[in-house]
Amino acid sequence: MKINVLGGGPSGLYFAYLAKKRLADVEINVYERNAADATFGFGVVLAGAGLAKLEAADTESFSKLQSITKSLENQEIILNGAAVSIEGQAYGGAVKRLDLLQMLQGICAEVGVAVVHDHDIGEPAILDDADLVVGADGASSTLRRAHEDAFGTHGSQLSNAFAWYGAERLHDRPTLSFRSAGGGAFCAHYYPYTETMCTFVMECDRAAWDGCGFADMTDDERQGFVEVLYKDDLKGQPLLSNKSEWRNFQPVWNDHWTHGHRVLIGDAVRRAHFSIGSGTRIAMEDSIALVKALEGESDISLALEAYVAARKPAADILLGAARESYTWYENMGKHMGDAANVHDFAFNYLTRTSRVDGDRVAADYPKFMAAYQAQREGATT
Repeated sequence: MKINVLGGGPSGLYFAYLAKKRLADVEINVYERNAADATFGFGVVLAGAGLAKLEAADTESFSKLQSITKSLENQEIILNGAAVSIEGQAYGGAVKRLDLLQMLQGICAEVGVAVVHDHDIGEPAILDDADLVVGADGASSTLRRAHEDAFGTHGSQLSNAFAWYGAERLHDRPTLSFRSAGGGAFCAHYYPYTETMCTFVMECDRAAWDGCGFADMTDDERQGFVEVLYKDDLKGQPLLSNKSEWRNFQPVWNDHWTHGHRVLIGDAVRRAHFSIGSGTRIAMEDSIALVKALEGESDISLALEAYVAARKPAADILLGAARESYTWYENMGKHMGDAANVHDFAFNYLTRTSRVDGDRVAADYPKFMAAYQAQREGATT
């Protein structure tokens, strides 16, 4: 069997590695438009539940992943300088994105996967000589765009703007820091991915964008503005840019995940909002499910049906939660204004999707729930 993979990011490389290792008599070629040492952004989060799935899928690669992953402590939520700790189950870890890519490139080479970099496939039809074509080429997938009608592609654009930065500073936990400015709201999503580096995703709502005059600023000027606004969070350190352009998030989803012998995985098939967890981890779980389906069915069409049946229901739930989460963020200024205190605000945040209610918060974060209830009782006495 011959498999062509379009996209040499985490999902494409991990799929190629697992498939080459598990499937008999298979040729796998991965085509990536960027150089082997090129990447965007900084670190990526791998949540605890996702790490467990990666370990169960392949202990050898998991061991190598674990060696480059920084463990994360409990989450912290900050509202205009007031902070609360959300203590509970292990949060997982984070890894430098380039380190992750190079680790995956290495294990692909070890098992005999052919990975071709600096090769932009403008017309994906040239890959059709394979028995299976895997679109792992991200939210702007070339394969998906070539067959949008067949895949039933949908997309939208959110009103909040964001930019992905890094910063050199010591930190030990994923943090959400909400601040009011310009008649609107900002949020910094930040977490460490090495002993000295953090990812800082900066986000603002439309009211803040307009009120702070962001439309008339350059990206460098916007960076300078949020460096001042978040000087306490940054501990005086500057933000670091790596193609850090301010833009609006664009969710993508597809009615159909397959078209003939073509299949989409990762952000190519659905782009979930960054506020609900690691898109990288979700994409790698797609890879696991697709390889498992190919192991169970020698007929490609039946294997793809099995993959969709196994993976899509959970993905649909995820998409629903993502919509609820980014809708909450689109209205974060109101939630900040309505909150009686930081505990009240944090509870509102934790229950922003229908997957989490008060009972779930109490079970997962008992110390926080006790403090939240004490705050409520104090407010009513």
